[in-house]
Amino acid sequence: MLPDPWLDEDTVPAGPGSQPLPDRAQLLEFVLSTVRSPATSGIVVAGDKGSGKSHLLLSLQAGLPATMDVRTFAGSLELKATDYGVLGAGPEAHASEVLLPGLHVLRALTNTLGPASYLYPPPAALPRNNRGKRSNLPTRPQLVLLVDDIHYVDPASLGVLLQLIPGFGAKLVATADSQRPLPQDLYQLWEDGFMEQYLLPPFNFMEAHALCVSLLGGKVQRRASSLLAAMSGFNVGILCLAVEDARHAGLLVQREGYWTINTRAHCQWPGVVERVRAEYDARPPEEQLALELVALAEPLAADVVERHCGQRALENLLADRQIRLMPGWRPMVRMGSWLRGEGTRLAVPPSRSLALHQQIEEPVLTRETAPSMLRWMTWTLDCGLGLADELLLAAAPAADRPSTAELALRAASAVKDPDHLEEAGMLRARALIAEGQLAEATPVLRHLAAAGSSEKAKVDAGGRLMALELLGAVPGESVPGDHAGDPAARIAAKAREAERLLISGAAVEALAKTTAAMKDVGSDPSMETFRAGVLLRHVICLRHNLAWSTMGTLLEHPAYTMPLHLAECSEVARAYVQLSQGFPRAARATLEAVLAELSDAALPPVRSLAAAMMAYCEALSGNPAAALERAKQATRGRGRGLAGKEADGLLPQLSAVYIAASRDVVSGTSAQLPALAEQFRAQGSVVLEAEALSLLVLNASSTAVVDPAILRRLGAAASAVDGAGGAALRTFADALLADEPRLLEAAGRSLSADRQFAHAAVCYARAVAGYQAKARAAAGRRVSVLVERLRGVADGEAVPPPGWVPGKAGH
Repeated sequence: MLPDPWLDEDTVPAGPGSQPLPDRAQLLEFVLSTVRSPATSGIVVAGDKGSGKSHLLLSLQAGLPATMDVRTFAGSLELKATDYGVLGAGPEAHASEVLLPGLHVLRALTNTLGPASYLYPPPAALPRNNRGKRSNLPTRPQLVLLVDDIHYVDPASLGVLLQLIPGFGAKLVATADSQRPLPQDLYQLWEDGFMEQYLLPPFNFMEAHALCVSLLGGKVQRRASSLLAAMSGFNVGILCLAVEDARHAGLLVQREGYWTINTRAHCQWPGVVERVRAEYDARPPEEQLALELVALAEPLAADVVERHCGQRALENLLADRQIRLMPGWRPMVRMGSWLRGEGTRLAVPPSRSLALHQQIEEPVLTRETAPSMLRWMTWTLDCGLGLADELLLAAAPAADRPSTAELALRAASAVKDPDHLEEAGMLRARALIAEGQLAEATPVLRHLAAAGSSEKAKVDAGGRLMALELLGAVPGESVPGDHAGDPAARIAAKAREAERLLISGAAVEALAKTTAAMKDVGSDPSMETFRAGVLLRHVICLRHNLAWSTMGTLLEHPAYTMPLHLAECSEVARAYVQLSQGFPRAARATLEAVLAELSDAALPPVRSLAAAMMAYCEALSGNPAAALERAKQATRGRGRGLAGKEADGLLPQLSAVYIAASRDVVSGTSAQLPALAEQFRAQGSVVLEAEALSLLVLNASSTAVVDPAILRRLGAAASAVDGAGGAALRTFADALLADEPRLLEAAGRSLSADRQFAHAAVCYARAVAGYQAKARAAAGRRVSVLVERLRGVADGEAVPPPGWVPGKAGH
């Protein structure tokens, strides 16, 4: 199960859609080149706490050649690669020992540096008659001083370090906190032009993903890297430890070539606990107490922390970002990141935890405040203390969020009264759904819907079963009958009616139905379970109405804050949009990652659709073996758990279209799609017939593009589909049937404006051939440029923004 990173609040410093930051690899290479340059004596890299300064310094150390004499120092406990000597008089120094200013620094510095493997012969030691033979002396290697958190180094030690620059030609590379002023000596060097300063931007999702890829040595699902980044509070050091801990505990697993999160695994975070414990031990007792209280009871009122630990401790922890302040009429504090809190919680022994619980005054816990006080409730239960069932069941609103689902499960398991067990079961089912464990939630819902003693429990469980049935996670016959006036039944009916309307060609009416269903889901929080199933159908309806502009808000979201199954379905919808617009490589990249998650999601039709689209993408990318394997996988998925009306649903039939298209592309024939189109025609599935014929014409290895019979069939099917999607297909078919260059070029421009880029490319290519046949070379060159631009974009993984068109030649 996933831990609780408290992602329901606005705590993330940089969203997934934030602007791209400078390439840190490029910055590292620039620093390496500067170290080798004689023009610069020092470099300071400033950044926020946790932004990766120590990580950058360690990477620099690994990249320096072995011919350099590299010595490392640290003002804090960040740089773990070396043993740190205190650059100053240690606490063990005798009180009566009187040292000249700087002498104790030299002594500590010498011990830290250790014996050198070369000598620095002083000039005075050279005989007078040998002064002309200095070139025969052994060349001393370049001395490089790497200092982490130089703002913590005491002034006397810093003075000695800086004397090594002119004295031994040393190069200084240091990191510093951007929130603190540079030491005066460093500032003077920078002002005199001997030192350069670089700002390391805050760590964000993009760089966290790149770091996870580097640490794990393979592809990483973005949901996994985003979740770990947010849990670590965007601290590079904590993230590195968390990745290792998660891998060893099985929380991070490899599926289909991708590292992804296993929601059923638990992790004790030993590396994180050790790191957090080391930082904890270095703090004063009052700050240690404050960290323990906040971690165990978060969110906790700031005045409670101040009363028990003192104002100075509270201010120091806030300034150091160990804890953070939450807005509200009564200021509350919470740990700076979930992993720091978990590391602290795991490090507190049970006896001390109970003592702390008895020491702190109990906050006001009511049914209204319970959803926001889950950590306090869990702490109380872990201490062996009891809570009323009414308070435990009041945590229900938190069960629907993945960030708090595990704590809600803990509350549900503590319910004791037999009269409340059904409510506890519903609480458990909701939390399991939020974590994406649909197979575990289904039996609980079935039992409540069939044998629940209260009508409310039956209706609630039945509604959630309907939502899962829309996704294929529950067989349709096991779902209880619709209840008149039940909001869940109305949403399910609208989604099913939208399917029927769309398949029959009434795309505009179908879109009206899914739009109304999405509105119903958004207006009633208890209907949120329906979002995934309705979203998939809504996006398909939007595509057949060419309403691309409204899809951005639907599909752009931080996936780590969503229930797992909703994030997966949203990514499948994104891939469907990309493929429908003519970007198979972009869709392939999207599907690769989501299929790793779907392998364990208990959603056969959704997984089948994703595998079928992936098979088509692989076929278009020239990977026949992979395409056939994915087609088999999609076929198995269509046959698993689908019967009756489910087998005739929109998602399974759409899967069949892409399976047939992929096999035709691989075989270089036109065998399966025409037969499938004829089958859809007999069933009255007009949209699917048109889709099958459209993919048949787009197949470069088939002759359908010049077959009048196929083009007339496509035009007839498109005429039976209302809305913008049907009109675009009619334009496509009519232009190919007329085979006139100017009409083909005009159709290509129209289809490009509708983001039907694959269809536009076919029209442009046919127009080029027509212009060349008529010896209109200038027109042929003009259109051929458009063809190449379209193909160049289609061959990349980036999708052009809304409003993009190939443009005129020369622009």
